Amino acid sequence: MTSTKIFRRSILGAALAAPAIVSAQSGLPDRTLRIVIGFAAGGGSDAMARLIATGLERRVGRRVTVENRPGGTGAAAGEALKYGGADGTMVAFMPSPSLVARLFTPSYPFDPMTDLAPITTAGTYIDAFAVSPKIEARTVAEYVAWLKGGEAGRNKIGATATDAMLQYYTRALGREFGVPMEGQAFRGTAPLVNDMEAGRVPAGVAGLTSFLVAHRGNRVRILATSGSKRVSVAPDLPTAAEAGYPGLTMEEWYGFFAAASMPSALVDLWNGALVATLQDKEVREQLAQLGLEVETSTPAVCADRLAAHMKKWQATLQALGMKPTL
Repeated sequence: MTSTKIFRRSILGAALAAPAIVSAQSGLPDRTLRIVIGFAAGGGSDAMARLIATGLERRVGRRVTVENRPGGTGAAAGEALKYGGADGTMVAFMPSPSLVARLFTPSYPFDPMTDLAPITTAGTYIDAFAVSPKIEARTVAEYVAWLKGGEAGRNKIGATATDAMLQYYTRALGREFGVPMEGQAFRGTAPLVNDMEAGRVPAGVAGLTSFLVAHRGNRVRILATSGSKRVSVAPDLPTAAEAGYPGLTMEEWYGFFAAASMPSALVDLWNGALVATLQDKEVREQLAQLGLEVETSTPAVCADRLAAHMKKWQATLQALGMKPTL
């Protein structure tokens, strides 16, 4: 059994063993509730969503399922809400890159500013830069030295991103490392980790939440994180700034979203149930072990954060010579 499965089983088992907290007053639809994620099973988003779903199920007394709809940058979760979230039983658990990816291409399947109703922020997380265990590099400096070794294919970088979002990663890393990078998009972290473990892709970028379990299982080796400070769950991992690349400092966040057509009263009910679940001490601590620092909000605050995040990324793209589509 892989360490990933052992870790996920342990955190989910702990959640299932906790005392039931059932509230008949939740007001949520008396049917199966669904949390949609735009990534394959086995990654960080999947592990977090299933942990939250278990806590939510105990709290509201409804069956809660997690639906995996893998695709580039997690866009399928937003698309599911756009076309099928009107009955109030479905919400999406999405990282902010899945939202700002709309800035990269006009053909993106949903517009986060018009097709979604923000429910609550879930927490902040940071990206991680990791290499294949087939590479001897133990620091970013050693990786860059290896990268400049001249052998063809060393500049390949994998990410769970659309072609346009991947263009951002390759430009940013190429600027910092002084070597043009070649991007390869993956439909979820699980296949990216598989290729990195086998040495088919020498390096990759993903949320720390997605890489952390694989790092602990020696399937990838994280060299640096994008946060402004080290994280408590992995204090041995240096920040990009500490590694000598402050231009790679970046923090992201997860949120819960509903269809724009969901009545505001029902959005508020979802907010109450999700905030209570996320703030549960046991759930919060288990999410921290996956690299997510829980941070909840009202729907209005979540909407404001989304708008500010989109504006920040517009400026970031323009600084790299890329033209946002919004």
